[in-house]
Amino acid sequence: MIQAAREAFAANGFHGTGMAQIAQTSGIAVGQIYRDFANKEAIVAEIVARDLENFLSERGLCAAGATGDPAAVREWIEQFVACENPEGGRLVAEIMAEASRNERTAEIVRTVQERMRGELTSALRLLVPATVSPSRFACVAQMIQTISAGVFQRRVTEQDQPSADVIRSLMNCINAAIDGLQHETAEDADRDSVSAQCS
Repeated sequence: MIQAAREAFAANGFHGTGMAQIAQTSGIAVGQIYRDFANKEAIVAEIVARDLENFLSERGLCAAGATGDPAAVREWIEQFVACENPEGGRLVAEIMAEASRNERTAEIVRTVQERMRGELTSALRLLVPATVSPSRFACVAQMIQTISAGVFQRRVTEQDQPSADVIRSLMNCINAAIDGLQHETAEDADRDSVSAQCS
């Protein structure tokens, strides 16, 4: 049923898809769907939750973080930003459009974004395992999310854009921000050392 809903939302839009259509496509009675899901927003929430779990665990951020390998984390970030094969692009675009009109859908999207930012922040802490303030990590994580969202939108509408050169430039900005966190750490250590000597 979830797969049938996913395909219908992508093909016909959120408003162009009714429960009856999902029932017919999936072969599940409308009454049974309503027993499991209160409305279409609940179906969207389930789709988004499943996609996020797949994205975070199977495709690598949690796996990269679990290795403790900074190179694996940077590689995952680059793949995330490049978004070379945006799976379900039309559906994601439809959900984002619906979020601008529907507070329940907007809340689903916000929850996903917050969880993603938390995972990115944790991964960044592997790259910079020190005393940088949490707000600085969150800022860089949000920067990565914002850039990747823009790249994703371009990929959905213009599959060959942005070019590899643009992706490299964007990654240079991201890597500079990550390196800046490491630089802040070194400065903090120097300040602590000077304070200790003066006391």
